[in-house]
Formats: sequence, structure tokens, C-alpha cells
Amino acid sequence: MKPRNNAYVIILAAGKATRLRPLSNQIPKPLININGIPMITHIVSNFKQAGFNNFIVLVGYKQELIRAELLKIQDIELQIIEQVKQVGSADALLLCLDQFKDLKSSVLTFFVTAADIIFFKKEINLMYSLYCNSKADIILSLMKSKDKDIARGHGNVKIFKNSDIINDSNSNRGLDIVDIIEKPRIDQILSDYYSLPLYIFNQTIIKNLTDIDISTRGEIEIQDAIKKSILNGSRVRGIKIIDHDVTYENVGSYHITYLSDIEKMNERFREIKRRKKI
Repeated sequence: MKPRNNAYVIILAAGKATRLRPLSNQIPKPLININGIPMITHIVSNFKQAGFNNFIVLVGYKQELIRAELLKIQDIELQIIEQVKQVGSADALLLCLDQFKDLKSSVLTFFVTAADIIFFKKEINLMYSLYCNSKADIILSLMKSKDKDIARGHGNVKIFKNSDIINDSNSNRGLDIVDIIEKPRIDQILSDYYSLPLYIFNQTIIKNLTDIDISTRGEIEIQDAIKKSILNGSRVRGIKIIDHDVTYENVGSYHITYLSDIEKMNERFREIKRRKKI
């Protein structure tokens, strides 16, 4: 296994979360309480449990509140970076990685996560094991769904034709990804696998984050940097980290977009608690 002290966890927490208004008028999305604890605190704690202690957090909207919460967390290395103008996830990531652009070594590893999803030690280690075992440049966290409406909120991936789908949760194999498209139209869907906003990159992503065209949504997208990486010869693999098929109705249990998703994620945590008591 690659040493974890060379790995960073980047949390993108600068967004305004306009789809969560009026709640987000008062607090930023990363501070929404799930099971009584702010989301961003869950994220940091879960990565700590998995053995990662170097954090870079990008802040913007209501950043003083997020900074105050982060500074309560002990025993981590923390760097906070401000994004003044929010122009997309690729720009956000490039701001965080700018300090590493002149390094020639390729040993650095970066987890990148949105601040509106929560996964645990098990899923984090599953991704990291695949990264180490496959020697890939990029690891995508995947969910599987036959619900076409999932495409409205997530990146869709194309699987290499020789990939064995039975290995979609295998941390030695995973799936070989040959294309990705962000929020495709129904006629653009490439497979039943969708990318969640939780990734692993090595330093090769830095050069592929530059000179990306603005998407049709008016943003500079991480998914376009991943597509560029594939075209430039980077090896991209994916692993399914949700053990059941997802629908548009239950995806909010994992990834918060709308106000109704907050209760869905809280219910997921209550179910986890119940299982632990059995």
C-alpha cells in the first residue's frame, strides 16, 4: 500500500447551495446536521478513521462558519483555501492543487470529495485499495442505476468492453473507464454506472485541469478534466461503493441536492444505527 501520509484529502466546500434555499440562506450546505453532526465534520472524521490526516478545504460562501467548525477538529493537518469566484469544480480543484504544480514527483495522491456526500471508512479504503492495486491515475466512486433520471445530477461513465462487470466492487480489479459525460441527456447515457463526487487523483490531473472549455452549464467541470485525462493516456478505473442499485428517489440518501434529501440521509444514518444495535 502507498503511504497514507503522502495522501491529501481535498474537500470542496465553497458552493452556495441555491437548491437548498431557504435553509442555505442561513447556513452553508457543509454545516447541515446529519445525525446531529455537521456534514463536513462527518467527512473529516471518516477519512481520519481510514488513516488520512492531511486536509485541504476550499471555502467561499459563508466561509467564516465553515472555518470555525473545522478549527474545532483536533489531530489533523489543515489548510483552508478561499475560492473568491465560483466557476466550477475543475477551477475549485485547481486552486487547491496550485501549490503542487511545480513538483516533479508523481507520488502524491489526492482524494477529492464534495461536501454534500458522506461515505465511511469501508468505502474510502475500498477506493484506496483499488488505487494501489490497479496503479491507476484516477479512481472514480461509482453507483449503479437503471433509472435514467439519475443522469440529471451525475456523471455517467463508459466501461471498457472487456471489463468484467462482476468485478465492479472488486478492489483488485474494478472497472476500466474509457469515457465520462456530466449530466447527459437520455440519448447520451453510456452505461448503468454513474460517478459520485468522490475521486482519487495523482499529480497527472493537474495538467489536465488547465485549458478546459466551459461546459454547456457554464462551468468548468472536473468530469471534463477526467475525459481529457483519458484522451491523454491516463488510466481511469471505477469501483461501485453503494452495494445496491440506486434510483432518483433514494440517491439523496448519499448525495444531498434538495431539501428533501436531508431527511433521506438522516434516515440512512438511523438505519445504520439500528443495524449496529441488532
